[in-house]
Amino acid sequence: MPKYLYRLLMFTLLLGTVPVVMIGIVSYYIASHDIERKVSEGNVQLLLQNQMRMEQALKNVEMGAVQYVNSPLMSDHLYRDLSSDDFQLITDMSKGLYNLHSIWGVEDAKVINLEHGWMISNLGFTSLDEFPSRGMLDDYGRRQENLFWLAGPSPSEKGSESENAGARQLVRLVVKLPMIAPTQEPKALLYIDLSHSALESDLAPNFQWGSTYVLNREREPFLSSPGPEGKHEHILQLLAKQSGAETYFEQDEMAVNYRLSPHNGWSYVSVVSIGEITKESKKIAVITASACLIIFVVIAGASFYGTRRMYKPIHRLFVIMEQWSGELPSLKRKDEFAFIEDRFQALFSTRKHMQQLLQAQRGQVKEFFLLKLFMGQVTESEFLFKSETYGFAKRGKILGVLALQIDTLEGTRYSESDKELLLFAINNIVGELLPAERIVGTLLLDQSQVTLLTGNMDEAEALSDYLHHTAGQIKLKLHELLQLKVSIGISRPFHHYTDAMDAYTEALEALKRRISLGHELILSYEDIEKMNPDTVHSSAFWSHLEDCLINALKTGDSKAAYDYYHQYVSSILERNVLFNDFQMLMVQLISRIYLLLNQQGGSLDGLTGTKSVVNRFMKLSTAEEIVNWFKTTLLPPTIAFLQSRIDTQYINIAHQMVEMIHEQYDQDISLESCAEQLKYHPVYLSRVFKKEIGVTFIDYLTGHRMNMAKLWLKDSPMKITEIAEKLNYTSSTGFIRTFRKAAGMTPGKYRELHSRPE
Repeated sequence: MPKYLYRLLMFTLLLGTVPVVMIGIVSYYIASHDIERKVSEGNVQLLLQNQMRMEQALKNVEMGAVQYVNSPLMSDHLYRDLSSDDFQLITDMSKGLYNLHSIWGVEDAKVINLEHGWMISNLGFTSLDEFPSRGMLDDYGRRQENLFWLAGPSPSEKGSESENAGARQLVRLVVKLPMIAPTQEPKALLYIDLSHSALESDLAPNFQWGSTYVLNREREPFLSSPGPEGKHEHILQLLAKQSGAETYFEQDEMAVNYRLSPHNGWSYVSVVSIGEITKESKKIAVITASACLIIFVVIAGASFYGTRRMYKPIHRLFVIMEQWSGELPSLKRKDEFAFIEDRFQALFSTRKHMQQLLQAQRGQVKEFFLLKLFMGQVTESEFLFKSETYGFAKRGKILGVLALQIDTLEGTRYSESDKELLLFAINNIVGELLPAERIVGTLLLDQSQVTLLTGNMDEAEALSDYLHHTAGQIKLKLHELLQLKVSIGISRPFHHYTDAMDAYTEALEALKRRISLGHELILSYEDIEKMNPDTVHSSAFWSHLEDCLINALKTGDSKAAYDYYHQYVSSILERNVLFNDFQMLMVQLISRIYLLLNQQGGSLDGLTGTKSVVNRFMKLSTAEEIVNWFKTTLLPPTIAFLQSRIDTQYINIAHQMVEMIHEQYDQDISLESCAEQLKYHPVYLSRVFKKEIGVTFIDYLTGHRMNMAKLWLKDSPMKITEIAEKLNYTSSTGFIRTFRKAAGMTPGKYRELHSRPE
């Protein structure tokens, strides 16, 4: 076998085999770890779902219990001394208790009056003496919480807990009443027992190799759904020592996920067999190894066949070169490729063909290479080497850069969509206007037309004068041909091509002085360096105007928003700030508007109809363009969106305040208390309420209280002093005076005229 063919075959085998082996190893590693990770993540999600489902059931029970004890019937009669004679009242109270059974999982419920010794349960109204364990009730009363859950082994209701350690599992909600007095002994208790079997059935996992447990505050399991592995007593003992809200560990070939619920202190645990998790990955290992072996065999056969086919053209090429070369046979024996290399060097000795190809694309290549120069991606020697090939003008003693930008298209026959076409036309005009020996190159970069000029002047001042004169010619020619307002920035003279990037930056910096000097200017970087602009910024005043603008947007006041924006921009421009500072201040304002819209559920990109507002903004090159963009593109859709949000918000706020008045009219309710609950300023709430309801907050509250007083005066035997106290008046005199003002008569006279005859 030829030596080169042998090397080619070995290289091909190595090139094909190593990636296959590496891919097989990496694939197995990734796949096996992905399986374990996915199963672990699924286990965590299942555990979280079990927790959320369990806590939702508990919260439903808690909500039902709180609603029941806070109902008017229970609030009025729970603490009374009831007897069997109060049949109708007991029946009504029992109905609410029976309604609790409609909640999923509720098995039993009892209301116990500790003060008067009576109890209402499924068995009806009984004496507390019939309750199996009074000591258990005393234990409930000594607990600090007003509402708490108990879970674990259920003690016999007729014996001690120690005697009934093996009793059924208990899940119980206990509510101490009244709930608003946690430091006092309870007057009554409500407890609700949940069905242990119902809760446990809802805990079943959706995989076949894991178990799920729920532990009480003492870390004792009271709910479980054991998998095929059975109980995990050792792991459950370890969990009793766990701390923290969430953890994961492996023990006895089992993966354990643990979550501590902040709701009631219960712990949710899942235990999964690691062996079962990794079983699938072993199958992947076998499949991967088999696939790699098959691929290796295929690659080996293809390599042998392919290398022979690849070597045939090389051999034929060598034979042809030998026939046409006329060299001695001894030359070919040193190396086949060395022989072929000599022949190809002779073929590539001339560059005529390559130069012809290059000539057809010279303009584009020249512009591309000039762009790389301005981007700082070309060295001095590389540019000197390529300049002759690409047809650049010979470099003189000194260089300079002109950067031209269109000031504005307002008042012209052009629109913004014509801007790129205009820049292209300007670039062609500049290239034709200036002498070829002075132009190194021209191109369009961002929103600028850039020209690199050279000269043979000995002094930098002479080139600066020439650059100013050239800029003036360009400006006049463009005004004559296109009627455009343009400004031109001039860099400082420089001597090396690699300084072109800095010179381009200097020309742009000179153009940025238009923010304070105006339009249609020719600006030199040397001139702006000598300026000492007033850099004292009134940051506090700007921040105040910016805050006023944001507040106007929040309230949907379009006139105030535009006025504040005009003041904000004017105050900045009056300080003679640099363009970069002005641009950053405007970016800051855009950021605040972006956050405001996000808080209201809006999107700045969606409102303006662009994919990136900031990118579009950064392309604006003058203060006038920025201000016009704010007024026409950014502010109008922002104000319209916020106004629509504000109208809806006003209605919701007013509705919430009316509901609060109807629910809390007999309490010390005020505009300030409503503002504290709704998280708004009182003045704002007062304005919203008056706008949507038509009357002030105080007038509406007083009117509602007087309406309630009229109902009580007609339909109840309550005294006037009691009504005044119930309506939260500090004295009956103030109530009578307010009632007389609202009804035109005293409360007594109103009762005399409207009370129903007995």
